[in-house]
Amino acid sequence: MTIYLDKQVNQKEFTITAELVPPRHWNPRSIIEKAVLFRGYVDAVDISDNLLAVARMSPAVCAFFIKQIGVEPIVQINLRDRNRLGIQSDLLGLAALGIRNITILGGYPAKVGTEPDAKEVYDLPTMELVKYVNRFIQEGKLFDGTVMEEPPQMTIGTVENIVGKPVKELIDRLEAKVEAGAKFVRTQLVFDLDILEEWMEEARRRDLHNRITIMASIMPLRDLAHVEKALKIPGVAVPDWVKQRLAVHNDREEGLKIATDIMKKVREIEGIRGIHIRPLGGGEESIGAIIENAGFTSLKTAVS
Repeated sequence: MTIYLDKQVNQKEFTITAELVPPRHWNPRSIIEKAVLFRGYVDAVDISDNLLAVARMSPAVCAFFIKQIGVEPIVQINLRDRNRLGIQSDLLGLAALGIRNITILGGYPAKVGTEPDAKEVYDLPTMELVKYVNRFIQEGKLFDGTVMEEPPQMTIGTVENIVGKPVKELIDRLEAKVEAGAKFVRTQLVFDLDILEEWMEEARRRDLHNRITIMASIMPLRDLAHVEKALKIPGVAVPDWVKQRLAVHNDREEGLKIATDIMKKVREIEGIRGIHIRPLGGGEESIGAIIENAGFTSLKTAVS
């Protein structure tokens, strides 16, 4: 299926996606095997693009293989690594492969990754790229205005932080992306539900929850050490109650229970239309159990 999110907003459907990180080698077997674990549990799999500034297999190539096993891919396109020529090449290739969902994001700074001296591109601001890609889809035009034979069928997604700036400024940015053509948005990792509630309150006030599909990102934690790694990701806040629970039961099982509890509570927040699960650092084999324990499989059956 495609996550044509306009349709899902209208029908009040709830979308479940999960993230896969491409391998640091040329053999696609590992990512295919992980995608198989998600099949039947999620609506689509988001394939990261050189996550945390670490060179990995092309997400477009991974999407090709994942699509062959019946899993709907979402391909990330980051601005750190490509100029507008490279991005257009990617978009044309993705359209040719039948990839219908993309996520546009800036990308973490090169200094945090394996090649700290790599030259960052950022040829276009995120907002401007969303506008160009929206025209590419809606009017079938390349960035210079050249008209293609027919426009591709694609849906644009984006990513937003919910901390770090006043809520009004954060929602201003989201609203601008909606106006530019974004159809779905995933938040940065959510652990603190009070912060998410405040962010959503402003989004609802502007009726953004009816104009774009808003999805909350969840990461299952392994232990307390994993919390410290999560806190190094820009835009992530972990409340004390999460640390306290892991201090008592410092293992993956408790981390999975915490993820399940967060998912259940997120589902109750007005305006949230989906959850994106990010098993960063491993744990793909637990995704199905988390989704089942949170009660989402019956929900997916009811709306399919």
